[in-house]
Amino acid sequence: MRLIWREEEPLFARLKQLKKPLVLYGMGDGADKLFSALAQYDLQPAGVFASDEFVRGQSFRGFPVLTYAQAKARFGDMCVLISFGTERPEVLSRIRGIMQEQEVYAPHLPLFGGALFDAAFAAAHEAELLAAADVWADEPSRRVYENYLAYLWTGRPQYLFAAASPRGDAWRLLDLQADEVYLDLGAYDGDTVRDFLRLTAGRYREIWALEPDAKNFRKLLANCGDLTDCHALPLAVWSRGGSLPFAGRAGRNSALQAGAAGAAQAVSLDELWRDEMTAPPTLIKFDVEGAEEQALLGASGLLAAHKPKLALAAYHRTEDIYRLPLLLKRLNPAYRLYLRHHPYIPGWETNIYAL
Repeated sequence: MRLIWREEEPLFARLKQLKKPLVLYGMGDGADKLFSALAQYDLQPAGVFASDEFVRGQSFRGFPVLTYAQAKARFGDMCVLISFGTERPEVLSRIRGIMQEQEVYAPHLPLFGGALFDAAFAAAHEAELLAAADVWADEPSRRVYENYLAYLWTGRPQYLFAAASPRGDAWRLLDLQADEVYLDLGAYDGDTVRDFLRLTAGRYREIWALEPDAKNFRKLLANCGDLTDCHALPLAVWSRGGSLPFAGRAGRNSALQAGAAGAAQAVSLDELWRDEMTAPPTLIKFDVEGAEEQALLGASGLLAAHKPKLALAAYHRTEDIYRLPLLLKRLNPAYRLYLRHHPYIPGWETNIYAL
């Protein structure tokens, strides 16, 4: 496969050539990260706007927060940089509308690690990017992979829209049965346990739900604690067991993180399977906030011996899109790998499904 996206300009090189003002759409943590990324390339935003319902006369990073109409009146023809995440259909539709009027980008900023998908990164990892292009089991996966890389390189939302498919399509790939042993890693408040129950009409053999954040774990118990044969454990997953530094943010972004003030008890999946579980899992969901590679390494015996079906987040780190599928193929070459992106801007909810 040729890396055809390399024929386009990388995002930040494109932005440096533009004569248009750079205007951020959104405020908060994502906008703070985007300010920092732009500064690496000596780029400076000209302003900030937000969706009308969030504009209350406030300021952000010294800029008055405008509505889109106010931004158009002030800047005219501008380059819009989306600096928040959304899967809400009405917001995605609003972004499509802005794309009809302006040049729009949704820069990829990794949730964990600092690697930007720029020219230096692509050159350093070209061999791995090409190798990962050959692991996918169907043509839709190859199209998603190509579009996702094009998005990482250019920041253009068009590529994410082209890659997107409904989440239900991916669940159908997993062909859920009435006797699944479901292992939910990064169970949060039980939302994906509830998804699993809905998709299996409440039929299963066992559920194991792991969530290391204390506040999230209390919600998990409240939502799922009364389920039959459901085991909720306040644990993180890693390549080995033990106490590890943990940033507990009482939300979806709690994560194992070097230098964090908190701590979480971690377990490897091989240990959990050996010491706790009465049957090996048949389905594992990995959404562990950048710890996916280490979690897979800690499950090497389980994956080699039992080949459970996997749903694996592939977007937390820039490297994940090639590193995780190549690792899975090393751990068990018999896996068939599928890649799907579910409607989301930026490129979150890009997942590997292994059968």
